[in-house]
Amino acid sequence: MVCLMESYNFERALSSMARERLEVSEIGEMIRLVIAHGAISFAAGEPSADLVPSALLKEAFADVFDDPSQLGYVGSVLGHVGLREWIAGWMRGDGLLPDWAGARDIMITCGSQEGISLAGEALIDPGSYVLVESPTYMEALLSFRKQGAVCVGVPTDEDGIVVSELEDILRRKRARFLYTIPNFQNPSGNTSSAARRREVLDVLRGYDVPVIEDDPYHYLSYDGGTPPTYISLSGDDKRVVYLGSFSKIVAPGIRCGWMVAPDSLMSRISALRVNACLDLPSVLQRGLQNLMSAIDVSVHIERLCSVYRRRRDSLIEALDSNLSGLGFSRNHPRGGFFIWGNVEGIRDMTDFARHAVANEKIGVLPGSIFFAPGSGDETSIRLSFAKTDEAQAKEGSARLARAIKNYGK
Repeated sequence: MVCLMESYNFERALSSMARERLEVSEIGEMIRLVIAHGAISFAAGEPSADLVPSALLKEAFADVFDDPSQLGYVGSVLGHVGLREWIAGWMRGDGLLPDWAGARDIMITCGSQEGISLAGEALIDPGSYVLVESPTYMEALLSFRKQGAVCVGVPTDEDGIVVSELEDILRRKRARFLYTIPNFQNPSGNTSSAARRREVLDVLRGYDVPVIEDDPYHYLSYDGGTPPTYISLSGDDKRVVYLGSFSKIVAPGIRCGWMVAPDSLMSRISALRVNACLDLPSVLQRGLQNLMSAIDVSVHIERLCSVYRRRRDSLIEALDSNLSGLGFSRNHPRGGFFIWGNVEGIRDMTDFARHAVANEKIGVLPGSIFFAPGSGDETSIRLSFAKTDEAQAKEGSARLARAIKNYGK
């Protein structure tokens, strides 16, 4: 007699976190739809593949495998010491670090996203208030909410966080930390001014609140330099944790970023790293160190900025030409990858985005997904120019115009 057994259903074994707080990324869903429909994408916030220094990477990794020790553990939970020393020297040379921070205060991370996750895991209890810019990076929202945070959006303008709004929130809520993307912000493209950063730090000192400074676009500046980092402005009070990334200036697939944090937090972060994965691949870190040590980084970054500047300008010109008279407005980002816009008359941008990709084969992201719950903006839209050349900008903008005209008909 054959006994037919029902397959096990893990749904009933899931943790409360996995059942109640783990959310699916809307960005990933839109990328899936772009691929499925063969669409032009203004959605992907990643570097253009043609700008990845593939030949230089191949050369940089060539001798890594000649040293068998590179196939073992790194030897430090913080990451490859040579790469950490290179990062410390690079940042210090550019005036991005306070005096207390050096290689011993740097941890190599799996992109800046791991830094976001580790910081959240170390600092958030279920029910904790976490302050985020309004709007902010969607994947950070998902990471913090997974830990049980109540994310509170702080209004922003073109110069960054509105200080009076920040102080009003802090009078009412005891926050664990403020998460900010100060340069060429994802998704808004805005940059916080130096004066605004100083004001924000003054308020946070008054309420004894630390800062997570996420700065992956720091060097992608197209119209002048970037203001001083929060971590350098904070000096010796050590309340700022800095996150950087090689994803935007080398290649996202290497999955290499870094965190700068004082020992009072780094010791806990290190323990979390060991619990999660023991170590990160030594081969990748050593190869990346070889690359960054061999090239003229300023020349490499200027090449990236030159191409991305042209792509930004091409998309802005195409949007202004094709969407004139359709209720579309936008900002003018000074760097990064993103243009932030609004379309009057559209009250459900998520539904519109699905309409646009399915019917006109153009991928965009609804702005509402970048806001903390209850503070969304249904008319906003994020457009990325990083992977679009002039021809794609023109055609994609024409498709977007058709999508707006035909939506709801």
